Amino acid sequence: MLPPIGYERRKEPEKVRAALIAAAAQLIAERGLPRLTVDAVARAAGVTKGGLFHHFPTKQDLVRGVLGAMVEFADATIDAQMATDPEPHGRFTRAYLDGVFADHRLDGTTSSRTLCLAMLADPDLQDGWSGWVEGRVAIHAETDDNPACALVRLAADGAWLNSLQHPDHPPPLPVEVHDMLMDLTRPGR
Repeated sequence: MLPPIGYERRKEPEKVRAALIAAAAQLIAERGLPRLTVDAVARAAGVTKGGLFHHFPTKQDLVRGVLGAMVEFADATIDAQMATDPEPHGRFTRAYLDGVFADHRLDGTTSSRTLCLAMLADPDLQDGWSGWVEGRVAIHAETDDNPACALVRLAADGAWLNSLQHPDHPPPLPVEVHDMLMDLTRPGR
């Protein structure tokens, strides 16, 4: 049976947007950020170039969308871990430390490690990530805005950057180092 005249396929903008972000993330992971093209993203997502530009007016907006997905994923991961931690003091920093070394998969397949590595060269995206961390610290200022927790977050960032030198098999954070950093987040440290 034919649809009634004037029938229009229901548009699902959130699904299209998610497909574009997933395709861009996968292509960045495979090819690197400099070789990302809107043609390739549109093709991989099964969307026209016009459809892509409807959701993301520029390539940079698309890349920001990928970063936004990473931030949402980080928020959810950290919030879930914080919910299981009974000690308020340093809770965000402990979740951040463990979150930095978790094997995150943004869409079930694309590793956020690879995307972060690809985006390190983009100052705009670096500012976006730094702004997210600063915002989360501000939210948890009463419990995590202190020198010891700042030291732990900086150490986690440094260890994470060091691990990027081995993208296929990153070295784990030594248990002793992890435990020492965790101890610094406890009250009275």
